[in-house]
Amino acid sequence: VIIIGVTTTLEDAGLLSELVNAFQREYKITVKAIVAGSGQIHQLLERGDLDLAITHDPIGEKALVIKGIIKQRLPFMQNDFIFVGPASDPASISLSPTPLEVLQEIIKVNALFVSRGDNSGTHQMEQYWWKKINRHPADQYYLKTGTGMGATLNIVAERNAYSLVDRATWTKFTNKQKLVVLFENPELLPNIYSLLIKDKAPQQEEVILWQEWISEGQGLQIILDYRVNGQPLFFKASKKS
Repeated sequence: VIIIGVTTTLEDAGLLSELVNAFQREYKITVKAIVAGSGQIHQLLERGDLDLAITHDPIGEKALVIKGIIKQRLPFMQNDFIFVGPASDPASISLSPTPLEVLQEIIKVNALFVSRGDNSGTHQMEQYWWKKINRHPADQYYLKTGTGMGATLNIVAERNAYSLVDRATWTKFTNKQKLVVLFENPELLPNIYSLLIKDKAPQQEEVILWQEWISEGQGLQIILDYRVNGQPLFFKASKKS
């Protein structure tokens, strides 16, 4: 058995079960996946509860390398984050040139912004841009869900609010109601997933098999071939990731 910590967005996108089932069929090795936000996965790594992990929080991942919690951060797939909101777009964020202006316009009109608020990779990207503008919405216009992306999007749709979401979960999500994509820029909002490799794991040989399988073998091909409504959700990570 190998124990892998996996970010919630892979499960919300429907890809996690595809990967686990294919790997188990090929190698007869049981994979136990613990699904949580990237921040929580990093805590589990520090406690020694995982053999390896997949997260999408580059800043947090690099900090783990510096601390010696992991020996290697291996980017292997990516897509991007997008801002979604009501089709009426009361903050006119669709006209904004960068995420800075997106958030400034949302604050300007006191529109509701829904955040995961869970220290996940998505939450960390959102916080990065709030810090850039050095402002934050008033409490009544900023709702923290503390849940995964799919559950958070249900609240966004119900409240006709704005939010930041990873593209894969958004594409898979079926309860969009009046929500649409209003801002996208893959260069400014990259969403990079990395394997986090420990120096030694109890099942080291099995861990190496998983690492090679998902970063350059059949696992990576499953990721690149995975589609929802004909749309690819993930791409191979660029070398500058």
